Amino acid sequence: MAAFHIPEHVHESSGPHGGTVLLDARTGQWYAMNGTARALWSEWRESGDFDAGVRTVAARFPPALGERVRTDAGQLAETLLRRGLVSAEPSSDGSERCPRPVRRAGRGFSAAPRRNRSGATAALVVALCLLRLPFGVTVRVVAALTSRCPRPATHAQAEQALAAVRRVSRRYPGRVACLELSLAATVRLALAGLGARWCLGSADDPYRFHAWIEAGGRPVTSPSEGELSGFRKVLTV
Repeated sequence: MAAFHIPEHVHESSGPHGGTVLLDARTGQWYAMNGTARALWSEWRESGDFDAGVRTVAARFPPALGERVRTDAGQLAETLLRRGLVSAEPSSDGSERCPRPVRRAGRGFSAAPRRNRSGATAALVVALCLLRLPFGVTVRVVAALTSRCPRPATHAQAEQALAAVRRVSRRYPGRVACLELSLAATVRLALAGLGARWCLGSADDPYRFHAWIEAGGRPVTSPSEGELSGFRKVLTV
């Protein structure tokens, strides 16, 4: 019987259709699970017991499918362990049986600025450099930056920062989408001593992943993005 533990760097969000997405805050990678995988994950998270979780989920299916559930659960556990999304302690008999694989989704993101051009350019350069680091390091640096800001940014100030960064990003030849832009806007505000929240979230049907900033208790987006009502925050820095 393996004892499972969910590491602190794993953040989750469940959708109304039964699926769940996980975000590994060390790497910035997203993972999506179907309804059965979500049920197993939920049981393991609550009990920390692989076998007990499998029994509970298998009881929801006809008896003939019980062995299939256990096989799928073992594949899921192995995938989660390999990707560092769970950790497991060996069972008392020395075995370590373990979690149908989750589908990995890439970092698909998209977002926007305005203030003086040199400040926005510097913020974009810093953001691009930060995103070359291991994602967990990026998160810690951003948290340290924003925690030292003496004043919270207003919604209008955050809109200006986002517009400025978007404007200078048009001259950059590489990829600049919402992950890069939202981080650059957060950095731009921090350089001015203003704090904002950097948010990463997901939406369902189909799975989509997005990054944005919040200020004044509201999300800050460009006109082309529209509302973020379909997105759930998974990680806030």
